[in-house]
Amino acid sequence: MIDRSIQKALEQDAQIISERIPTVMEQKEAQVVSDFRDFIESRKISQTKAAKMMDVSSTQLSQVLAHKYEGRLGDILNKMVHLMNSITRREKNIRNKPYVETSVAKKIEAIIKHTDGFSKDEGKIGLIIGDSGHGKTKCLEAYAAVNKSVIYVELHRGMKTTMIFAEIAKRIGGIITYGFLSNITGAIVAKLSNMRSIIVLDEASFLNVYQLDLLRQIISVKSRCPMILAGNSDLLKTVLSPTTKRGCESLDQFNSRLMQILNLDEDASSGDGGLYTTDDIRKLYDGSGIRLTTDGVKTLRAICKTPHTGRLRICSVVIDALLISRPYMESQKKQRELEVDSELILSAIKQLRLPVKERLPVAVFDRDETEIEQAVAKAG
Repeated sequence: MIDRSIQKALEQDAQIISERIPTVMEQKEAQVVSDFRDFIESRKISQTKAAKMMDVSSTQLSQVLAHKYEGRLGDILNKMVHLMNSITRREKNIRNKPYVETSVAKKIEAIIKHTDGFSKDEGKIGLIIGDSGHGKTKCLEAYAAVNKSVIYVELHRGMKTTMIFAEIAKRIGGIITYGFLSNITGAIVAKLSNMRSIIVLDEASFLNVYQLDLLRQIISVKSRCPMILAGNSDLLKTVLSPTTKRGCESLDQFNSRLMQILNLDEDASSGDGGLYTTDDIRKLYDGSGIRLTTDGVKTLRAICKTPHTGRLRICSVVIDALLISRPYMESQKKQRELEVDSELILSAIKQLRLPVKERLPVAVFDRDETEIEQAVAKAG
């Protein structure tokens, strides 16, 4: 067991950063300013961006760095130290691991390519459905980064219709992003009609029937552009609403343009092993000083298959926490990898008090894969 080793490591980690960059009261003002200037230059952070990150004006920061500021200097110096501490902490705890092409990434790539391939006279529509933690966003961002024809747009709950199209216009670039909705949509059609692009709308769970119909008209029909919508089961419920229901009549037109629905939730709970294979899990987490045992892989796969746990995201939190634990540090001193098994993973979940423990089939982790799958299916 590693009782409280993660908690102690977190406390020690925070103390190390504080000692590395002392508080303002422990340093001369000129030294703080000098350290800050070197800090942002080394990370290629502009003064304008640094000022925004600290919520001060660019003029104020410029005057402080030039030793000409006549206001309350202590407040800004405190913000400088806080920003340096925050960035340093995040840099220290980032695992610089390259993007991994998992089974999920391949499924997502396939639906994008199929939707694009069948968009001839009009744009087809593809849906990617899955709850939080499947890795949808990371896969979509990675695909968009490599394929420049993809216009990736991240929506957020609370966006009104005009804001949605303004954000799409912003990501397309070179067109107006303000004014009346008709002006924005008209500019989008004029620009997209002459491009060969794919629109990807992430976090689209909140979209209502009216917004889906307008997206169909503007993106798929008038612009003849393929469109991918990604969200959780709420999006699927909206799309599958009975068209006989008042206000849902337009879904007939939307669904007639649906090319494919990729339901990651269903795939995750399927009896053939779920979304993430053993090879996927090892590619994601083996290395960087740790080695997953067979039952460690089995445990992470079980988490990925259990609904409402955060799935893959929780796995990453656990592994990141273990990378600063006492057993890991001791293994590094001995120049060997830390073996991560089911016991370590469950101990980390308990120590971090993650709100997933009750949902996990923890009582069956010591059984074979078939029994685990049955327990996960029952829990789901």
